Amino acid sequence: MSKKIFIVSGGTGGHIIPAHCLAKHLVEQNHKIYFFGDNKINYFIKPHDQFEVHTLSAQQFKKSPLEFVKFIINTKLALLKSLYFLLKIRPDFLYSFGGYATFPMLIGAVITRRKIILHEQNSHLGKVNRLFAKFATKIALSFENTDGIEQKYFSKTVHTGNPVRDEILKLFNKPYSLPNLDSESSENSSNKLGYDVLLKSDFYPENNSQNFFKILVIGGSGGAKIFSEILPKAFFNFSEEIKEHIQIFQQCRSELVESTFEQYRAFNINIVVDSFFEDMAHMIDSCNLVIARAGASSIFEFCCAGKPMILIPFAKSADNHQQKNADFLSRKGAAIVIKEDEFNIQNINEILNRLFLQKDILSTMSSNARKIAIIDATANLSKLIN
Repeated sequence: MSKKIFIVSGGTGGHIIPAHCLAKHLVEQNHKIYFFGDNKINYFIKPHDQFEVHTLSAQQFKKSPLEFVKFIINTKLALLKSLYFLLKIRPDFLYSFGGYATFPMLIGAVITRRKIILHEQNSHLGKVNRLFAKFATKIALSFENTDGIEQKYFSKTVHTGNPVRDEILKLFNKPYSLPNLDSESSENSSNKLGYDVLLKSDFYPENNSQNFFKILVIGGSGGAKIFSEILPKAFFNFSEEIKEHIQIFQQCRSELVESTFEQYRAFNINIVVDSFFEDMAHMIDSCNLVIARAGASSIFEFCCAGKPMILIPFAKSADNHQQKNADFLSRKGAAIVIKEDEFNIQNINEILNRLFLQKDILSTMSSNARKIAIIDATANLSKLIN
């Protein structure tokens, strides 16, 4: 039987991507979907998606007096808009994926007594999800062990996993391939990159180029300035023979693209830098190693694709959830974790050297990463309305 379902999400990719995956899946099951979020959802939701999309004027709480006034005004406006849709449409269920943008809609759902399903991407229950756990029918978890849940709500929890995009799911059964660094590098390959390639979003590594060690560096929504400062210098003692077999594909802040490119080229490293890679699935598929933050949605995609990871958790993440996410993967043998205050040239240099010399470590990490992936996460989450 078709149901009317609201899906509300915070404004970062970590919240929106799994919410979007669920929305598309539920549409395929002939449910009527209404998607809500802040203005950032327009970066992720495509016009051809077969569901309604509405923005809420939600704002994150900040301590300054002016920002607090803005928070109150915007929250009231978002609550009124939420109540309008809740009373008009009367959804059968509301899925919430965390983040401050979900707060007004959840208040409205409580007032109108709608059935609420919370989804937590991280290994620590987020603030908004903690606040509304009391009112939730179910609390869906991405990690098998999630902190921050009061014992009285344990009976509501279900381990569904974290929904992953279809194009990433296709990589689950694709074998991990080790680079052959003994092969001669091709003169026609991108090891001769120049400014003509620097900003081309349509340039991607070739899957059949197995004589390069490809490293994908993802800074996340914040661009991770520290990656641009540290990583280019991490290859200072690599031989020229090794460096010509290394390719870096780095996502960073737009204002850092040119300087990051120049730093890598100063060390004679083959590099493509951009503020955004359009076909992220292809980038993940092609790489041998990922260096990234430890946001939940990203690391579950890397796990699904079986990619070894070096994770540098964002030290100021709420409830230190990125460190907890990364530590989970480290315990499972899928990632090497470096704390942000320990992330320096010498440290990352030693790790990269070890991985180049002992490539069997990469294969083991790849295998362990796939064991973490839950490829049925979207389906598991959709079944909670039955």
